[in-house]
Amino acid sequence: MKPAAFDYHLPGSIDEALNLYTKCEDGRFLAGGQSLVPMMSLRLAAPSDIIDLNKIKELSGVYSSDDYIHIGAMTRQDQMGSDELLCEHVPIMNAVIDSVGHPGTRTRGTIGGSLCHADPAAELPALFLALDAQLVVAQAGGTTRTIAIESFFTGHFETALHSDELLTEIQIPITPKRHMGFHEITARSSDFAMAGAIASATLAASGTLDAVRVVTFGLGDRPVRLRDVEIAVANAQGDPTALRSAAQLTKDLVLPRDEIHLSANYRTRLAVAVVQRALEGALAVESGFIR
Repeated sequence: MKPAAFDYHLPGSIDEALNLYTKCEDGRFLAGGQSLVPMMSLRLAAPSDIIDLNKIKELSGVYSSDDYIHIGAMTRQDQMGSDELLCEHVPIMNAVIDSVGHPGTRTRGTIGGSLCHADPAAELPALFLALDAQLVVAQAGGTTRTIAIESFFTGHFETALHSDELLTEIQIPITPKRHMGFHEITARSSDFAMAGAIASATLAASGTLDAVRVVTFGLGDRPVRLRDVEIAVANAQGDPTALRSAAQLTKDLVLPRDEIHLSANYRTRLAVAVVQRALEGALAVESGFIR
């Protein structure tokens, strides 16, 4: 099928894009187009206007300040996977990016597009939840607001972003000596995850675990932090048996649905497995966590 007719706009600035939106009957912002364009081709989406963000230079790039790494919302996924600054501060960045779609889609897909699409089985929303990211959102008139990522995802393909707002930047707090693990189970390489998990922790000066984060994805309507698992991991203090017990808590914290090829019970077992493997990756012997 072909998309329904629409008017096309190519603004050169954030303000121009937002002002254009206010004049549209049913406008949509176009980032990488890896989700919106197929939806339009299938007539699942039929916007009156497309506002293409690809010429807005201020929306792309990665840089650091004293407290944050800043990522423009239009930064391509493949650029993130090879960016030295990002890979230094997010040890699993390259591995996660390699699991997102296919090489062709990663050259066009953007971080902002992935977060705003909010697919519950996608890797990048879970990754940035584990990183305690903040999202900077622009509004018409030059005002902005910041949304903590834990408040951003509100359901299946739903976010706290208002229709007349534009995600402009993602901010990751700079944390020294961050250790991370990532594991997902898919039917085929580059498929969406049947179950996935990301773990993150730092080693405090006292030798104790700090800032433990455990996030699952592909198991509900959004990526979710498993706070009970995080507490148990922090209390385990590197004991392998206690860490395995912490992973077992996952089965009482996720509520996957039955699907055509997967029962909820089987997906719950997968959830325990991916959480344990993500923890093992983050808290490996060579990192100094597991005794």
